[in-house]
Order: sequence, then C-alpha cells, then structure tokens
Amino acid sequence: MNLSKFLLGTSLSLATFIGLSANAIATNHHNFTTTDIAQQPNCKNPQTQTELNICSGVDYQRADKELNQVYNQVRDQLSANRRQQLIIAQRAWISFRDADCKFARSEVEGGTMAPLIFNNCLQDMTKKRISELNSYEQNQMPQPDGSNYQTVDRKLNQVYQNTMGTLRASRQSQLKIAQRAWIVFRDANSKFESSLSNGDSQFSLIRMTEQRTKDLINLSRESR
Repeated sequence: MNLSKFLLGTSLSLATFIGLSANAIATNHHNFTTTDIAQQPNCKNPQTQTELNICSGVDYQRADKELNQVYNQVRDQLSANRRQQLIIAQRAWISFRDADCKFARSEVEGGTMAPLIFNNCLQDMTKKRISELNSYEQNQMPQPDGSNYQTVDRKLNQVYQNTMGTLRASRQSQLKIAQRAWIVFRDANSKFESSLSNGDSQFSLIRMTEQRTKDLINLSRESR
C-alpha cells in the first residue's frame, strides 16, 4: 500500500502556506513569554521541572535564531525559482515540525514534563534542519543509503503500521497528522533538492524516507 495514498486520501495543497512572509518563514515562535525570560534560572544547573522547562525553551530559541540566520544565507544565494521552492519547502517543514512535536508531547499531555518534551523536540528538529540547510549552502547534497525508492517506501509503510499498533487511539491520531505533514514536506523538499542538483528527485525521496523510517523505529522502541 502506498503510504501517501493511505494517509492523505485527498491531495493536500501547499497553497495554505502561502500567506507567510518570505523573510520570516524559517520558523515560527512558540509560547515563550517575557515573564519566562525574566525568571530564567541558571540553565547550567536547573533544579526543578519548571526550570528544566524554561531552560529547554531558551535552548530552542537559540537554535531557532541560528536556523533563521542559515536559512536567510541559503535563500539569498538562490535564483528566483529555486528561492520560491525553498520557501515552499521551509513552510512545509514548519508544519511538519509542529505536528511531530505535538505528537511527541502527547505522550505526557497535560503533565509537568510536557513543555520540556515539546521544546526538546523543537530543538532537535531545528538542529537537523540547520544541518540540511548548511549542506545546501556548501553544495554537499545529503546522499541516501539505498537506491530503490519502492523498497524504502515499503519499509516505511511497515514501520509506520507497526508503530501505530503500539499507540493508544489519541496518539495514533496525532501521529497520522504528523505523517501527513511529513509527506507534504518530503515532496516539497525533494523538489527543491532536485533543482539544486539538476537531477532526479528520487535521491531525495529515498534519503528522506530512510530518515523518517529511522525516526519511527526509534519512536517505536521508546514507546515499549
């Protein structure tokens, strides 16, 4: 079964992302208030859950700032057509990031650790995206391990279904939303990457599918 068809049912339009400013789409900021900053503890040695939550937010904001800088550097070096493709891919990434981190948070939804889980997820995904953007700037395109998209797509389907089977109903719904968002990001980012190399988007599709499979395998292990 093709995962895209299984999850999406009907096509998802990237037009819903078009309202964002090209100069401000590397990320969007989450609940991190002036009061939090004023009450910021010594993050080298946080002592309470509240301090851990605040410090994780500080760490994410630091990564977020770096992401915006790298994104702007890459974008400004591109031709108009490629710049627009990057904008679309980055908007799709934001949607995927938010959905995936909401899913991560759902494991402890309503608990005192929820902000920590959410912020740590945001920081981890942001660092991975920074690495990808840096590879574009350095003209060193990430390479896949395999060479056959059908093979890696089939494995992703199997891992996705196995992971769904380990989750309670509410988390299954959250994962499905995140996976739909990932499919939109995968397609947009693969199109952008192929424009940089003037090549076949299959390489990017394979690489991103392999990475998503690894992420879901790790998730399944953590959920046991």
